[in-house]
This record gives sequence, C-alpha cells and structure tokens, in this order.
Amino acid sequence: MEMTPDEPDDALLARAAQELSAHDREPRWVDISSSVLAKVRATTRRTWPVDASYPAESVEQGHDTLRISDHIVRSTVRRALLGVHGADPIAVDLELDGHTCIGAAITVTGAYGTDLHAVGLDLGNLARTTLTDLLGHHIDDTAVTVHFEDVTEG
Repeated sequence: MEMTPDEPDDALLARAAQELSAHDREPRWVDISSSVLAKVRATTRRTWPVDASYPAESVEQGHDTLRISDHIVRSTVRRALLGVHGADPIAVDLELDGHTCIGAAITVTGAYGTDLHAVGLDLGNLARTTLTDLLGHHIDDTAVTVHFEDVTEG
C-alpha cells in the first residue's frame, strides 16, 4: 500500500482497511475492523503547530505569519544535521512556549575518535541556524543543547 503525503488520516485508515479486507486471511475482518481502526486512531500522534514569521514586503505591513507542524520542524532540523561528520542524530526535541519554539534538545550518536566537543558545537550552531531560518525568529545560542547518547566505531 503506497501512502500519499496529502492524504487525510481518515482516508488513509479507510484505504488500509479496504486493503486488509481484500485479503482472505482474516474471515472475521468485518467484526474486528472498527476495533482496529479505533485503536489506530487513538495511538496516532497529532502534530502541534509551531509559530513562524517572515518579513513582509513593506515595513507598514508588519510580518507575515503562519504555523508549521512540529513534525516538519523536527525533520528539517534532523535533515540539516545529517551532513555533520562524526555524528548521527537520533532525536530532535523542540522546546516550546505555547506555539513558539524557544529552543531544541538534540540527541546524537558520536563517532569514536572524533572531537565530540567540536562536533557538538557544529551541530548546535547548525540546528540554531536552521530553526532561525525556518521559523523567522532568533533562537538564542544557549537554547539548543546537544547530548551524545552513545559513541560508536567509525
């Protein structure tokens, strides 16, 4: 079953149910399908909107604002960190004040033999720059922390 990015949750679940019911492996599918769907809906994680702002064309117009899903913000930061040699990002947790991102906590696995302090500084600066560019407001230097959870060979 191929997922499409713009497909609403209910349509995706309905299509999954249709795919599963097409197989003859479970004769009681009709009896259990609503129970399965209810449990899947209960466990799905909804996104949290994060405020972003961008300068308008003129000073009189102020800033243009929008909200970006926290999933998008975290995945954008993680993608930016993938290119840093000597570290593999495990998790990106946003620090939020309501809907405003005020920082982030980055968990990574470091590579043995690298200068972890330098790698941590690079990761923190890159994450801060990515958040600032994406959200349109300054993220303080001390607001992004990097935690090395493990060190692996190579």
